Amino acid sequence: MYPGAKLDRAGTDEAKAAALAQSELEVTVYTTSDPFDRVYGFFAKNGREFKPIGSRVRKLPNGQDLRDAFFILDDAGSLTVSKLWVKLQRPYLGQYGLVRRGGPPGAIRDVTAIILTKKK
Repeated sequence: MYPGAKLDRAGTDEAKAAALAQSELEVTVYTTSDPFDRVYGFFAKNGREFKPIGSRVRKLPNGQDLRDAFFILDDAGSLTVSKLWVKLQRPYLGQYGLVRRGGPPGAIRDVTAIILTKKK
């Protein structure tokens, strides 16, 4: 785990509730006030970046950039078969980093989130 990252109990509880439909997933959310690029650099040295197809440049309704990245932490070739991976996100959007269908994002927090996913 990223040095100094703190467990985000509320974010973890939201993630667990969202992952119930996929009972094989164990999701834990950590946060840090460190800049996105510093956290990205740490995981770039310790994992392999997975880049989803399509553009990842997004803006929030307030015009702020939403940055995210995915890193596979095992020998898997993709997220679908990986048993251990992280999603980085800044700013952190509540509701497990998801935007509800047709609605606004959850609470927006100016921290870097590290969303660790383990497949059982």
